[in-house]
Amino acid sequence: MKQSTYQLIGVTALFLAASVETEEVTDIDRFKLWNDRAPINLVVEQLPKGAKDIGLKRDAIETAVRSRLRAARLYDAEKDEFLYVNVHVMGRAFAIDFAYTKVLYDPASSDLGPATTWTSGSIGTHGSDAGYILSSLSPHTDAFIDEYLRVNKDACSRQP
Repeated sequence: MKQSTYQLIGVTALFLAASVETEEVTDIDRFKLWNDRAPINLVVEQLPKGAKDIGLKRDAIETAVRSRLRAARLYDAEKDEFLYVNVHVMGRAFAIDFAYTKVLYDPASSDLGPATTWTSGSIGTHGSDAGYILSSLSPHTDAFIDEYLRVNKDACSRQP
């Protein structure tokens, strides 16, 4: 490639990064992820037999996700709002599901209750490698943290 092509790619990458950084937070974004940047809990589902057969352990999943939440100062085991992680392994295939659940008010019944407002997931094959599945958790965890912090940016600027 010529020098000008590399420059064009670099300028395009900078433009895309800037547009993501200044992306407007919409009402639907706030509904899904606004929480005044309060820390959240983590719930990891019990693993099926297929996961245990390849050496995948629930506590390894908890540690991988919780450490990223802690690094972003988003983890508190006492909170009602939580990030739910479910890893399902069947044969050589696996599925990862992430869901953010927060407490919402229902004006029709005047009740408060948990509701899932944000989800992410993927499927793939693991080749009997539990480490591959664990590494596949990172993009989902990072996407959640990035989106959560983007939507709660105003609250972030008020906190120490």
